[in-house]
Amino acid sequence: MRLEIKDNSEDLEKRLQSMERLGKMKVKVGLPADAGAHLRFILAIQEHGAPVMRIPSRRVVGPALENESTREKMAEAMADALRAAWDGDPDGAYNSLEEAGQAGADGIRKYIDAGISPANSPVTVSGGWIWNRIAKKGVYVSGKGFNKPLYDTGELYNAFGYEITEE
Repeated sequence: MRLEIKDNSEDLEKRLQSMERLGKMKVKVGLPADAGAHLRFILAIQEHGAPVMRIPSRRVVGPALENESTREKMAEAMADALRAAWDGDPDGAYNSLEEAGQAGADGIRKYIDAGISPANSPVTVSGGWIWNRIAKKGVYVSGKGFNKPLYDTGELYNAFGYEITEE
């Protein structure tokens, strides 16, 4: 029995270029750069809390991406990207990176849909009078009408996405 291995140098070059390009790419999940300062501010307040405004900390991005199901979906897509790059298919690798980013963004929204603790206060839900400690007077707050933290207008919820950058 005789074993003969042949390799096409053109395929090797394509594989090398594809692997090098994949090594320079990053998938960033969360709020994309074009989300704007207003949404970044809202997310920062939600993630870290604002005691003066009586907003508790509600971490969402980190815990959502640490979810086992989300991590598995992202890891599977990343493995597909590596396989595609190894096969010399840069477009396939890029598409798989997009799948990984989309899985992360969907995971964040799924995490929010499942409910985030702590729940909104009764005043936030149904409205009422609160004491404004800064202005030192009572202020009427109209309620949201529902108890779903991190989902008011849907602007922040819908803004979660991903970016693929190449260094």
